[in-house]
Amino acid sequence: MKSKGAIREKFIARREALSKERRKEASEEATKHLIKVLSGFTMVLSFASKEEEINLWPLNEILAKEGRLLLPKMISGTKILPFQVKALDKELVFHSKWKVLEPSAELCKEIAVDKIDCMIVPGVAFDRGHGRLGYGKGFYDRFLVKVTCPLIGVGFKEQLLETPFPHENHDIPLTDIFLF
Repeated sequence: MKSKGAIREKFIARREALSKERRKEASEEATKHLIKVLSGFTMVLSFASKEEEINLWPLNEILAKEGRLLLPKMISGTKILPFQVKALDKELVFHSKWKVLEPSAELCKEIAVDKIDCMIVPGVAFDRGHGRLGYGKGFYDRFLVKVTCPLIGVGFKEQLLETPFPHENHDIPLTDIFLF
């Protein structure tokens, strides 16, 4: 069995090799499918997609207009806090270290963790046992232990690892995984 680091490198390269057409197709499928899956939830913690990740902006725009979108904000480089975002074009700022847009603390309202109904979780790779391999910094792992809502891993079909990767005690299994 390969180490998490070796698996991470392989799947980052695989994801980066995806064509623009493939990425667009996956984003459209994700939006159509996830809007149905999320219909019963009032506060959804999604993520602000990086360029190499599946593009959830169309989904996030719908959730924001409905007042149901929460996005994570990094605090002190180690802690995630959820903020409600209602206007993606006005309420986000660029986090230069992590190269991702995140909610402005001045423009968005922080939401208590126990108010999250459902969480969409990014990853580098996913396995059939609902395992998630992240970027290796542990931000999401530390946050996931605090939530009690359904955890939905989202990514590309190419991010599926057929055999389970090495799981550690701090790894939190996801409720479900949807790969497009």
